[in-house]
Amino acid sequence: MIFILFALIFYSSCNYLVETYSQTETNGRELLLCRKCGTDVADSHYMFNKLSSGAQKVDKQTMFGKQNITVQTLVNPFGINFDIITMEKANCKNIGASQGADSWFPGYTWRICVCPHCGQHLGWTFSHSDSNNIGNDEVHTFHGLILSSILGENFTDSLIMMPKMYKM
Repeated sequence: MIFILFALIFYSSCNYLVETYSQTETNGRELLLCRKCGTDVADSHYMFNKLSSGAQKVDKQTMFGKQNITVQTLVNPFGINFDIITMEKANCKNIGASQGADSWFPGYTWRICVCPHCGQHLGWTFSHSDSNNIGNDEVHTFHGLILSSILGENFTDSLIMMPKMYKM
């Protein structure tokens, strides 16, 4: 009986240490996952605010361990709304040739960005159309990820249930 009590106390203290270590190790960073298959597609460390002049709505939100993240509502020529965040880096596969028409970011061409594992549409990759004339405050390539196509790893961790026998 004492062994069982000791084992439970040891388990709960180890669990606490692992959670504390995980939180300090990531420094508020969170992996972003494909909503369809769970593949890692980005790290919240690479989120940045790139405003589109064509945004219908712009909000500042706290998400994925970061504060004041710009969420933009963009509308394509077919009238479909997309809420996006911008990323300096993302693990996505680009589909098709670069398109200059109907770009939400003037001076940038776009390509469709899909999950490298399952092919789910994640957003777009934007590349500066004139790489010789990039200003100091501009990036050459970035990604616009659709919020409804991604999940944060901390959210998915909350979906995993701990068996009742381990709860104290």
